Amino acid sequence: MRSMNLILPLVFSALSLAGGQALGAPTVSVPDFKNEVANIPWWSASVSTQLADALANELAATGVQLVERQHVQEVLSEQELAEFGIVRPSEESAQSGQMTGAQYLILGRVNAYEAEVEEKAKGESTSFLGFGSTQAAYEAKAYIAIDLRVVDTTTGVVVGSRTVEGTAKDTAEVEARGGSLAPLAGLIGSATNATGGGAIALGVIGSFSQSEVSAEKKQTPVGKAIRAALIEASNYVDCVLVRQDRCLTEYAVKDAERRQRTLDVLELN
Repeated sequence: MRSMNLILPLVFSALSLAGGQALGAPTVSVPDFKNEVANIPWWSASVSTQLADALANELAATGVQLVERQHVQEVLSEQELAEFGIVRPSEESAQSGQMTGAQYLILGRVNAYEAEVEEKAKGESTSFLGFGSTQAAYEAKAYIAIDLRVVDTTTGVVVGSRTVEGTAKDTAEVEARGGSLAPLAGLIGSATNATGGGAIALGVIGSFSQSEVSAEKKQTPVGKAIRAALIEASNYVDCVLVRQDRCLTEYAVKDAERRQRTLDVLELN
């Protein structure tokens, strides 16, 4: 009986530990992004790392556990300081051989970036007796697409994939108002046949003019557009690895709609 009393706590402890591990958040790492688009003016070697860092930051707000890979050398350096006795030994000191492995890799690739894929311009003007207004508006859209894959590091199986695409809009508006009293003065002069002082007065009135111009421009920075795409990507990873609820159906519907939109732009023979 006594031995049973000793065994039962061990069994429950083991079950509790196993349950805690099963409920633990999946661990993920984000390697550098790839770029398949030529002639992107803002792309450089450092951008691939910056995009991976940005996606990692967005993933930190979800239910996954991040494993550092972008700056792993700094982590290893801290372990070496403890291992070589450079820092004072303590329980809080970094220990080698204890790093957590990533269960999943989040692979990202910039698949498309096109500026000014759609442009719109419109204008209108009104005038009466020399006074009026003119309005003009311009709109341009840029297209971005990012491919994402979630890969099981044990089996190499792609457990989730998604293309995140969207448009960023730039707008500009110009409005001009004002006019001149010259047409009105000329009309009065013709109707009254003004001479002398009256003609001089009309000349002074006709010299009056007024104008007002205002302009407003709103531009979506490239970085902000990409950040929005990365937020959508992080939400998808959270859905696939953590939530695994009706969001899977919602993303399947979104992807079907995206594929149909893509098909619609091509006239198949």
